[in-house]
Amino acid sequence: MNTPRVFLCPGDESGWAIDEDRRLTAASLDGLVEWTSDPEQADVIHACWWQPLMRLPERAVRGKPVICHMAGDPARCLGEPDFLPAMTRVTDWVAQSRAAAEKLRCLAPRVHHVPYAVDIAEFAAPAATPCDAVRNALAAIPAGAYVIASVHRDTAGAAFGPGMDTPKLVKGPDVFLEVVSAARDRGVPVVVLLAGPRRHWLRRRLRERGVPVVFAGREIDSEDYPANTLPREQVAHVYAAASLVATTSRSEGGPRCILEAAAAGRAQLSTPVGLAPDVLHPECLFTDPVSAAESIESDFRYGTLRRWAPAHAATVRAAHTTDANRTRWRAVYAGLGAGSRPPPRPRPLPPNRGRRVSFWNRFTPPPWGGGNQFMIALKEEAARQGVEVAVNGDGAPADGHIVNSVQFDMDRFRALVEPGSARVVHRIDGPISVLRGTPESLEQDRACFDFNRTYATATVIQSWHTVRSLGDLGFEPVRPALILNATDHGVFHRPASPAPPRGAGGPIRVIASAWSPSPGKGAAVYEWMDANLDPARFEFTFVGNSPVRLRRARMVPPLPSADLAALLARHDAYVTASRNDPCSNALIEALACGLPALYYDSGGHAELAQFGGLPFRRPAEIPALLERLFRHRDLYRNLIRVESMRDVCARYLTLLFSDAPYRT
Repeated sequence: MNTPRVFLCPGDESGWAIDEDRRLTAASLDGLVEWTSDPEQADVIHACWWQPLMRLPERAVRGKPVICHMAGDPARCLGEPDFLPAMTRVTDWVAQSRAAAEKLRCLAPRVHHVPYAVDIAEFAAPAATPCDAVRNALAAIPAGAYVIASVHRDTAGAAFGPGMDTPKLVKGPDVFLEVVSAARDRGVPVVVLLAGPRRHWLRRRLRERGVPVVFAGREIDSEDYPANTLPREQVAHVYAAASLVATTSRSEGGPRCILEAAAAGRAQLSTPVGLAPDVLHPECLFTDPVSAAESIESDFRYGTLRRWAPAHAATVRAAHTTDANRTRWRAVYAGLGAGSRPPPRPRPLPPNRGRRVSFWNRFTPPPWGGGNQFMIALKEEAARQGVEVAVNGDGAPADGHIVNSVQFDMDRFRALVEPGSARVVHRIDGPISVLRGTPESLEQDRACFDFNRTYATATVIQSWHTVRSLGDLGFEPVRPALILNATDHGVFHRPASPAPPRGAGGPIRVIASAWSPSPGKGAAVYEWMDANLDPARFEFTFVGNSPVRLRRARMVPPLPSADLAALLARHDAYVTASRNDPCSNALIEALACGLPALYYDSGGHAELAQFGGLPFRRPAEIPALLERLFRHRDLYRNLIRVESMRDVCARYLTLLFSDAPYRT
């Protein structure tokens, strides 16, 4: 391709990360491309975010290379039904971290890695004089303080009201709160320095905990965007005053503050999100919030985090500049069209006629397996949301269908539903062959995907673990959307008054549960726990079906949901040792009841537990990890987050009733 004419889509026009990425991308491409303001006259469409791209008319992009940055974690984007059309429009995805590139390659044939860039000089040595807001904040920091800076938005609401006191959980302000509170409890003289708009939630909560806060802005109880937005040269002064810059996000495409703080030469501590593992030394990453507090104490006393700051700055100078990206972009544009093909056009979308939905599953009165429990709860929630519910094709013809894997009468479905006659959302678990490892289970997977190719309008996949496993097996689900499972909050919820913990010398009450007696559900580990846990320190209960007889543990047969929830609430910690479990309903039920979880590091467990639990890889690790969960139980309990069945059901229904996920 000669010098291409390129239309660069708008950013989000907020002055935040997307706009900054667009500005620096344009700087890298200057001289390599010819710009045009008319997308229909462009040879190439280039977007730094999928939403502005999808606002262009189809005729403007038809037949052209379409480049789009993955502005976020691909797993999180795949959970947004409105994101699905982008997968059919984009020809070349750009990942801005190695982790995003690896995930995108599970979803798209053409993926390029072009990392975020940063203006190093702006942050390495602040040139401007601090403005009044920044100067006043810095003057309020007491001598000898260990200053932890954060420039992330933490509040979900865009205007004063209920949303203004709701945390933006993807940014992890609750994690930040617990970590800095724990560090202060360990004797670190923490002072938190906040900058930027929408910091209302964190300011309030830190002060409730007694953690000193200074804010580089004007404290406004109502909406403060853009009033408290600082220009980059002022943010540089915030970094310069910090002992540590902390990033506690649950999910990120960037974050840009990792690059900015590295350019400023500041010590950092971050969750392993986005580009953080590409820039920061492993010692500066955490997944356990207690270990994060321990790292802060170690840095305060011995400088263990700040010693890596020069290496981080060198990494940014070498790999995260507009000049470095110019070489990368030249290679991307030189390869456009070479061996590429436009994304496949999906089959015609069946019309949306009404709100009668048939749920297909081998419905069995509980207690029964997790998929059955989920489908019962989903069906009941759909009815609460105004859907006319049918079961397995009974009654009048349905306007749409929600189908559970292969756990339904496939012959009856084929007899009643013509391909393409109605929208079908196909919920896929497993893969079954990964769970069971038998030739018969592989045949079940093949039958599942034969049905999927023939009938599915969209596919719900329950975890990133399943997305990756399906890719490894070569299965290609139709329009995949990642939607985690949820449970009935009316049954599985935190008790109003949690059971009081035992005294320091009393046993820790530990519980595990499994409906299936399959060895893959962790029986060998539970047998080890039964034989090796000190009965004076641990009281172990197992609920469900087990292929082995536990001699010292209390064994309880499968319980109805309400009885199981009541029993879970009387315990201190939950253990699951299942292997390759895609999205364990048993784990979700325990978390929903407020139990910190110890989980075998396999399958989708980490996606569910996040900061509300700890992983183990060998049974010998279990006693010490249970002690850690118990000792810091309030912290882990405060960080448990489970999906709402209301929200999960709404996303299923969006796939059935909305045309937005299917736009071309």
